[in-house]
Amino acid sequence: MAVAIQPQIDFQMPPITSDSTPFEIRVVGGKPATKGQYPFIVSLQQARGRQSQHFCAASILNELWVLSAAHCGDGISASRIIVKAGKNDLKIKEATEQTVKVLKVYIHEAYKGGIGPNDIALLKLATPLKINKYVHAITLAQPNSIPTGNVWLCGWGSTSTTTIPIMPDKLQHVMLNIMDLKSCNQSVIKMTGSSPIDETNICTGSPDRKSSCSGDSGGPLFKIIDGKPILVGIVSWGMIPCGIRGAPSIYTRVSKFNNWIAHKIA
Repeated sequence: MAVAIQPQIDFQMPPITSDSTPFEIRVVGGKPATKGQYPFIVSLQQARGRQSQHFCAASILNELWVLSAAHCGDGISASRIIVKAGKNDLKIKEATEQTVKVLKVYIHEAYKGGIGPNDIALLKLATPLKINKYVHAITLAQPNSIPTGNVWLCGWGSTSTTTIPIMPDKLQHVMLNIMDLKSCNQSVIKMTGSSPIDETNICTGSPDRKSSCSGDSGGPLFKIIDGKPILVGIVSWGMIPCGIRGAPSIYTRVSKFNNWIAHKIA
């Protein structure tokens, strides 16, 4: 099977819904989340006339800031990005949803574009979100901490294990395992011949074809500690097709950027 490396973005890609495919609609290896289960995730959508289309995700830090991947904000004007919070089903208008515009996108100064380190960005909102049960911030991991064990991923990314994306309407979630960076790097080199992974990354791996996929970019990878979600990673890139056994998914390690985040939002 041919394998390619690709950011987990769904930019200018027509969605394939459950109306047009026989496959089960869920994040690769995951299942639908319940409404309000993850109030910290938002959908980033590109404005297209009177409509908009999901292309990435982000996490709420406070009422004016969301955190995403740099490649989600690279090459697109802030004025064309719409943030939808309080969402579960992207296909319908929900009573819990809030829609706000983006004032400015701050891409990390060391990000070089495409697939690589420092894939992190902050989006400052034009108007504040109203924090409530369905729209709420997530706590950042402690500076320089390295996550281990089980973690969770949620998003609206493709559920397909082929090169043809299947985009779900409803938010999906899946439990994954942290993969040590050395093994992750070796796996990527074995599959592709080279690897851009460095200490700013963390990886997940699964023998059960569970992974992030196109459209998950910028979304949260988090641990549950004492019942509280802690943001440890940002979906960055992975292998296409998604869900290849033994293939890791790669994330930006949030704990390497606490100071950068604090400086920008101060």
